[in-house]
Amino acid sequence: MRARFLLLAIVVLGLGTALRLHNITTQSLWHDEGNSLRLAERSISDLIAATSRDIHPPAYYLILKLWISLIGTTELSLRMLSVFWSILTIGIVIGIGRNLKGYRSGIIAGFLVAIQPFAIYYAQETRMYAQFGAISLLSVWLMLRFLNANQHIWQWALSLAFINTIGLYTHYTYPFIMLAQGLFFLWGWLLHRDNLRLKLFISLNLITIGLFSLWLPTAYQQVTTWPTTGDTTTTLERLSRIFEILFYGNTATEIAPAGYMISIGILLIGLLAIRQQSALLLPLFICVLSVGSLLLSGAYREANLKFLLPAQGATALMLSVGIINLARLRPPISAIVAIASFVILIWPYPTHLKRLYEDAAYQRSDYRTITHIIQMLETDNSVVILNAPNQQEVFSYYFQGKSEVVGLPRGLGGDDAATQRETENLIHTHDRIFLVLWGQAERDPNAIVQSTLDAYAYVVRREWVTDVELIQYAVLEAPPSQPQHPLDVQFGDVLKLQGFSLSAQQFIAGRGDVVGVTLYWQATAPITTRYKISVQLLTPEGFLADQHDSEPSNNLRPTTSFQLEETIIDNHGIIIDQELPSGEYQLHVVVYDANAPTVRLQPNVDTSDASLPLATLTIESEP
Repeated sequence: MRARFLLLAIVVLGLGTALRLHNITTQSLWHDEGNSLRLAERSISDLIAATSRDIHPPAYYLILKLWISLIGTTELSLRMLSVFWSILTIGIVIGIGRNLKGYRSGIIAGFLVAIQPFAIYYAQETRMYAQFGAISLLSVWLMLRFLNANQHIWQWALSLAFINTIGLYTHYTYPFIMLAQGLFFLWGWLLHRDNLRLKLFISLNLITIGLFSLWLPTAYQQVTTWPTTGDTTTTLERLSRIFEILFYGNTATEIAPAGYMISIGILLIGLLAIRQQSALLLPLFICVLSVGSLLLSGAYREANLKFLLPAQGATALMLSVGIINLARLRPPISAIVAIASFVILIWPYPTHLKRLYEDAAYQRSDYRTITHIIQMLETDNSVVILNAPNQQEVFSYYFQGKSEVVGLPRGLGGDDAATQRETENLIHTHDRIFLVLWGQAERDPNAIVQSTLDAYAYVVRREWVTDVELIQYAVLEAPPSQPQHPLDVQFGDVLKLQGFSLSAQQFIAGRGDVVGVTLYWQATAPITTRYKISVQLLTPEGFLADQHDSEPSNNLRPTTSFQLEETIIDNHGIIIDQELPSGEYQLHVVVYDANAPTVRLQPNVDTSDASLPLATLTIESEP
């Protein structure tokens, strides 16, 4: 029996390891991972000083510092620390499950953690959450050993005190794990009145508090100044999402009613064993307190569901006990029902795992690709503007280019006038500007950086790379306030093009120049539809050479915001590709429905395709 248990445990650990290593370096490091690395690279004194201002205590960063000193700072090296903690979690859960209901319970619980997309996701991230989950569940195992041991009780108490201290220095929600321990101990003490263990339990907690006391003022300051998230989902929606996370993982959506019924049924059957197996109360308390604290503290939001990693392991333990209890109700029929229920429970997991590895919705911000694009397109006089905190750390990990890199707004933002001045200075001193936008509403809620660039430079390229927007601007002569080429062209019944201006009309082939096109729009009637403007460069043969599409003023002034008689200045940048041969090229403009691109506004000129010819550009051979 022991040999079979060890073999199955090795298989489960191997499966968990394989799933955690699969595609582990496919994704780029993202903001928070870059921050983890840069903190770990500091001296210990600087690291501790920096984390005193951070939302996380220093234990993980100190351990990461030791880790990278041993195995380096490649993407794989950085993420392997979390892989280690996550694999350790599987082993701990197997051990706890075995103590709760025998080796089958341990193997089932470990298997559920091994294949859980939620656990795998954070096993592949250079952050403290896998460590938080492992430490929390290790404290469960030590707590049970402390309460059940007949020998070496002091050693178990000291071990638990040490692990609890590490937990407090790992995550600020760890006190709820200790509260679960306290409630569980109180339950047992009321039943058995074991005063020796009571004294030891009080002592170990005093030791833990004493070891954490130096950081306690910092922890209090950080926790009490956390802002509420402002999440607007209902309590029922939150509970439903938490259920998905704990039972099926973060990639689970639209769980079938049968899935809810079977999962909850297995859980309830497991909880029926509490009277005979009171140790099951500890994982139950961890689940209740973890979920309750998230719901009641104002901290609930999708990004904070990672605080539930300890509860996910605890849920796996309760499910494993439920399956074993079900199998033993009335064998052999109940055993068949238990096996069928287990199969139904895990049936969606392959789909959820596939989604984790392949669905773009679960991909981290891809700064590896962003820096690669910039390095291909940068000039000798370009600058990169990073608009969010923590971008600098991860950007510098990948970027090997020659462009200047600037963070704007400075600090946490708030000084719009200073931000505008700095942005204008960058426009005056550079010919290309790359704006990397993420979380703009947090640091630059009035979009000062982007609106200033839109007013004085020309967008030549914009694209989303995962959840980060990369915009490339060309700095040319400032667009005039009045059109160089007046027009009076009506598009449909609502929009009039008053004219346009061009930065130039003659170019030399092979230089990769940019033509700045400025359009001057006016609403002639109230506009209820959002339209996009497409400026297109056509070859002498009529093929598309380049185009720039956006809502007016680079999406800052949708047509539904136009006021009657107001003139809207709308800049577009068109790249004269280095590979384009010499010849006469045509510049056209098209207006189309943003939600139905095939629906175009017809200009009141003779044109068959709703495309208005603006001007002819000449590309000459290099002399």
